[in-house]
Amino acid sequence: MLLRAAERPWNDDVLDFLCEISDVGVTAAKVVRTLDGDSLASWVAELADSYPGWDGVRSWKSLERELRIDATHDRRGHVSLRFVVRGPRGYERDAWEASACVNLDAGEDMRHLAAEIAALFT
Repeated sequence: MLLRAAERPWNDDVLDFLCEISDVGVTAAKVVRTLDGDSLASWVAELADSYPGWDGVRSWKSLERELRIDATHDRRGHVSLRFVVRGPRGYERDAWEASACVNLDAGEDMRHLAAEIAALFT
């Protein structure tokens, strides 16, 4: 799972970045359109601050639904992030979809991810 190449195509609030996922048997890449990151950095920071855990699924979606991230916590110190990429127009019902899951330590790994995403959008 890789988020990279953030840019502002029109030098305004629109912020695009590339999301690439790969797992056994699947590779997908999609440019994700957001308005100033659609609060992704603060959403991940909030997950990192929720070290003790939470119940259920916490989700984030990009502006045009090219990317959704579902987060769960096992209450034993681990966070599971499922990255779901959709295209070519993620908001359409019949868009293709690919996903991959990343498991992270609820402490240091999540703080590191939050810092990386904040840096990507600056």
